Amino acid sequence: MQKTYLYDGVPVSVESAAGVRGVIIRTLGGALLFRVHHDRERFTDYEIRQDDLSVTIDTDELAAFYKVGARDVLDHSPEVLGLRNAEVD
Repeated sequence: MQKTYLYDGVPVSVESAAGVRGVIIRTLGGALLFRVHHDRERFTDYEIRQDDLSVTIDTDELAAFYKVGARDVLDHSPEVLGLRNAEVD
């Protein structure tokens, strides 16, 4: 259900985002957006202003955490990136 509120002093329509599935993407300019697909050809990219959004990575996602020196990185899985195993047999 959509409601109207004043946002940055402008009347806007608002609907809850609870339970909506999407993907966080990075633009060529480096901005992060939340992309919601409506079907195979249509999607909406939302500017992210929320500063404490809870995120759960689906079990079917090909994502992995990397420890790179003192840095902690979230990236695609080693299989997606085509990384070689560094362990010596």
